[in-house]
Amino acid sequence: MMAAPAASPAARSRGNAAAGGGSATSTMLPGPASRGNGGCIDLSTSGLLAHGAGSSVVVSDPRSMQLVCVLPMPSSSATSPASFVTAVRWAPAASASSLAAAEDAAGAEDDHRPLRLAAGDRHGRVAVWDARARAVLRLLSLDESRSVAPGTSGGVQDLCWIHHASGWLLASIHGPSLLCIWETSNNPRVLWMFDASPEYLSCLRRDPFDDRHLCALGLKGFLLSAVPRHDSDISLKEHRIVCGAGDVAELQRLEKDISAPAPAPALAAFPLFAARLCFSPLWRHILYAVYPRELVVFELNYSTVLSVATLPRGFGKFTDVMADTDLDLLYCTHADGKLSIWKRKEGEQVHLLHAVEELMPSIGTVVPPPAVLATTIWQSESIFRNIDKQSQDLAHMQSSQSMIFDTKSNQNMYQGTMTYLTSISEDGKIWSWHLTFDKSVSSKKINLGTSNHSDAGTSNPRSNGLDFTIKINLMGQLHLLSSTVTTLAVPSPSLLATVARGGNNPAPAVPLVALGTQNGTIEVVDVLANAVSVSFAVHSSTVRGLRWLGNSRLASFSYNQVSDKSGGYNNKLVITCLRSGLNRPFRVLQKPERAAIRALRASSSGRYLLIMFRDAPVEVWAMTKNPIMLRSLALPFTVLEWTLPAAPRPSQNASKQSSTSKEGTAAESSDESSESFAFALVNGALGVFEVHGRRIRDFRFDSQS
Repeated sequence: MMAAPAASPAARSRGNAAAGGGSATSTMLPGPASRGNGGCIDLSTSGLLAHGAGSSVVVSDPRSMQLVCVLPMPSSSATSPASFVTAVRWAPAASASSLAAAEDAAGAEDDHRPLRLAAGDRHGRVAVWDARARAVLRLLSLDESRSVAPGTSGGVQDLCWIHHASGWLLASIHGPSLLCIWETSNNPRVLWMFDASPEYLSCLRRDPFDDRHLCALGLKGFLLSAVPRHDSDISLKEHRIVCGAGDVAELQRLEKDISAPAPAPALAAFPLFAARLCFSPLWRHILYAVYPRELVVFELNYSTVLSVATLPRGFGKFTDVMADTDLDLLYCTHADGKLSIWKRKEGEQVHLLHAVEELMPSIGTVVPPPAVLATTIWQSESIFRNIDKQSQDLAHMQSSQSMIFDTKSNQNMYQGTMTYLTSISEDGKIWSWHLTFDKSVSSKKINLGTSNHSDAGTSNPRSNGLDFTIKINLMGQLHLLSSTVTTLAVPSPSLLATVARGGNNPAPAVPLVALGTQNGTIEVVDVLANAVSVSFAVHSSTVRGLRWLGNSRLASFSYNQVSDKSGGYNNKLVITCLRSGLNRPFRVLQKPERAAIRALRASSSGRYLLIMFRDAPVEVWAMTKNPIMLRSLALPFTVLEWTLPAAPRPSQNASKQSSTSKEGTAAESSDESSESFAFALVNGALGVFEVHGRRIRDFRFDSQS
């Protein structure tokens, strides 16, 4: 344990400079979260959700299911890209008294901003953001503080805010075993460092009964309790949780085949082995820890394990644990997307499985379904419930004459109670869940929700002194980008562009952008709302090309190489209708082709499509209800593009316009059918191909090419 020098002024100036371009973050649409983000998620007391997605922090409102902003992590240098965000944590809200005191304190205004958010990345840097101003207040680098080479300290595993006499301090886990406590005020610096090697520290949590107290949990059962003192020191106490034989054996096996060497944090070294803890909000000195196969109840004062619940048969490994702030319930997430709900046995610190629900619906999802990466419980709803409960208790006391209390009031505590959860899946979706608890009259078995695990629990909930059922409902969903974007198409309606089902009326311009992704989906984005309007699962592999046909149809293609001796490519072309949501393949062949599709080119009206191959003839298609190939051109093209249509001339007067409306309609239809594209050949020849006449015109040779 040692003190470290203060961060350099250069580091602080770079952190403040990184705030530039904050207004641009309001128009960013983030990609999906991945396992590289370590499942980092946090919900503020004001109800804003923050989670890591790639190298950015996504801030959203889970109530209205709207994207608030995207905060990209600043790059460590001009040449290297930003690293993955691996930890996020909202700073606790400052009290009114501290806000008043801060008005007279020079340089302390940053510590009392209402929406401060800390985010750590895999490079070991921690950015303290003002989410309202979308600006970086502090950029903390442990490598610079220790004056060591970049990357020596390791990436950030977790973050936690703790209270001190000087204000809120930020605790962080760097690398596999280094615990640091930062001062993030006007003089950012590392106050304390503690190396817990050879342990692998996994997570940090703050005690709800004492804001100064935090605990760090390791993968091998190491538990560190820390409390900052007024004399610029810290009080430490070490505990040990005895892990199950199965978890110990699995960790020993993973250590032999470690995914990332030191100083990689636990989430990079052991991505499939999780250890998480949370404090009980109802019982002082009690905390809950989960390892892949065990749920442990631990008492800090006596450093004793009170109970251990093993993983039920047929369930995925434990990934996280959350405690309900009002009800004596635990919510555990599993690697297979399940949510198990555990109730404390009356009179004991023993938890029994009461219900199981699915956080990834089996209907309407792909197979295999996307993984649930992170889940959090809404703490703000607990505040409102407590206010309502205290108001009801006060009214009851004032109206009561005999002061006789109902001894069975505890049995009604679950009746009508609600809890909200938010989960994030790897397909770029944010799910908002609503759990309701109702008293059950006739249930005699454990409610296992939508699952069929009849052997998941063996205890009758009546033995706990209370019978109640749990129902889970999906309240909303925010759809972000589902995968890496591979291609993009913007509609370009012209005077000749028509609606998809025919007619000669010009198609109106639409503020939409179509994105092809790596997982085969097509995302249609509303650029004005900065949101995904609709998503289509079209291809089973990467979308290679995409073009608009008018403003309501999309043509896309993908291909995969045949691995057998004959070789070749399986090309897949699909027309997607945005109105009906139907995907209709065309140009379906039974055998592989020798050439893969290179690109698509759509005419301005959307009536014709060029299919370009690698070292193969170009095909001209009429995109009718059932597409028809008009011609195949076996010429050595180097480039080709559709020509722009000529704008119709305005009428001389209204009477002439009305008298010649039928002729104008016929002429317009004739112009549409005479669409053409320009091309260039390898030998320098230039030409224009007229689709209606199916002939080449304006052919000339450029000798200087």
